[in-house]
Amino acid sequence: MIGLVFIAVITALYMIVASVTAKEKGVLFTGLDEKEASKIVEKLKDDKIEYDLKDNGSTIMIEKDKVYDTRLSLASEGLPESGMIGYELFDKTNLGMSEFVQKLNYRRALEGELAKTISSIEDVSKARVHIVIPEKALFDKDQKPATASVSLHMRSNRGLAKASIEGIQNLVSGSIEGMKPEDVIVVDQRGKILSESPQESASIAGMSATQYQQQMKVEHYLSDKVQSMLDGVLGEGNSEVRVNAELDFDQIESTTKTYDPEKQVVRSEQSISESSSSADSSSRSDSLISYVSPSSSNSRSKTNTISNYEIPETIERIIKGVGNIKRLSVAALINGTFDKKSIAGRDTTVYNPRADSTMQSLRMIVQNAVGYDPSRNDQVSVLNVRFDTTPIEETGVAEEVKWYNNPDYRIFFLLAAILITMFLMYRLLQSNQIKERLRIAFSLPEKISVEEEEEEVQEQAERLEEIAMGEEQLLLTPGELPEQLLLEGERGAEIDVYDEEEFGKPLDKEALSSIARARLEQEELSGFTEDVMLKMELKNKVQEYIEGQTPDAVRMIRMMLIQEPEEKQGK
Repeated sequence: MIGLVFIAVITALYMIVASVTAKEKGVLFTGLDEKEASKIVEKLKDDKIEYDLKDNGSTIMIEKDKVYDTRLSLASEGLPESGMIGYELFDKTNLGMSEFVQKLNYRRALEGELAKTISSIEDVSKARVHIVIPEKALFDKDQKPATASVSLHMRSNRGLAKASIEGIQNLVSGSIEGMKPEDVIVVDQRGKILSESPQESASIAGMSATQYQQQMKVEHYLSDKVQSMLDGVLGEGNSEVRVNAELDFDQIESTTKTYDPEKQVVRSEQSISESSSSADSSSRSDSLISYVSPSSSNSRSKTNTISNYEIPETIERIIKGVGNIKRLSVAALINGTFDKKSIAGRDTTVYNPRADSTMQSLRMIVQNAVGYDPSRNDQVSVLNVRFDTTPIEETGVAEEVKWYNNPDYRIFFLLAAILITMFLMYRLLQSNQIKERLRIAFSLPEKISVEEEEEEVQEQAERLEEIAMGEEQLLLTPGELPEQLLLEGERGAEIDVYDEEEFGKPLDKEALSSIARARLEQEELSGFTEDVMLKMELKNKVQEYIEGQTPDAVRMIRMMLIQEPEEKQGK
């Protein structure tokens, strides 16, 4: 039992010391195959670096402060060999490389660099990127878009936030010319599509999702504004605010034309003018005939003017923005105050509602914070109610403190365990029973030969003879007794027969007493008492037993030496 307690204490002490002195582990490499992991492990063994294997050997852990140095050391050895290759492909140039091979290497390098960048995201363990870059078309309308797909391996099967998925899509699309984020497909290790399929902005599903998100943002923004103001006035936990916003997502486009005749201007002018004039006078004389004709005159004029005027025209195209607040509904709950009063000798908490003037002031604060507009039929409700704080007051749940993560607590428990162990060991070692057992255990050799055992038995037999002779001197009187008492007659024969029958067997007190009385009567030894003769007979039997069966006698004496301290301890 004591040994088990000792082992348990030592084990507990070792575990505490190991937990305190254990160094924090960091990930050296993860996602390795068996071949690469075996090469890295062999290298760590050669460098005498302690390591741990996890995830069926695909993850190697070492001391955190040695992670970066070990990575650099392994990188110089070309480990791991199957690491993602990026622009390292172009470190070695080949003049005889064809254009096709150059394009292929460029795509491989781009895929490797993107995979490295994506793998650095916190929740991503490993990533692979596949890119499809089409050939350049002669016309833009015939050009096909570039596409990409990303395969992610999550840490501990954890999901990835939507914002992170969108970030990966924008990262890949921004690295490739002509690629759009919706052209990037993201999947996880189970083949589940993480990226949403592209939706047209005019589709009902796309508009509904966008409108709902915008409405939630407006409601959270307004409620946070009001809540922060009320917390500053009333204290945290004494108010609750909820906002419901109705947004107008109708898109209206209007065009207006306006003419102003008073501000007309001449756009073009055409003028046509015609003028005509003619005069005729003639006379003729003859010897026979004399004729005089009359004179005539003709004049003609024509003017035509055409003027074109431009009337000013104003065209207004108005597109009403979407997402405007159409109506607001605000509800605010205000807790009252509490006073402690003594009623019948006991302290009691009394609830006091807030005054009407205070509630009116709070209502005005809420209206101004949300931008209350009566023309929109907005509603603002501010009510004074008593909050139920009983569970909080009764339970008083405190944040759980992980003491084993605190170095101060670890040192304290280590010292306490050491002191307790030392105290228990001291008490155990001070016990007489433990002392005697330790003395006997340390005095006995672990392994001895047969010859050594016989010599030891012989020495102990001689020592017992010396002890027996000392007792004989104490028991006998100054007169020397004969070494052997001879019993005569028929009675003596009976006693000898009795001794022969009882030899080698334990004799009780009555048998020894009868033998002693017989010898006293026969030899008429008046100088000896019955008790002295009894001790003499007992001494003879013990001496005969020791001489006849020495090994058994030695074992019996050893047992008596062990049991004697236990009996004294029990008394």
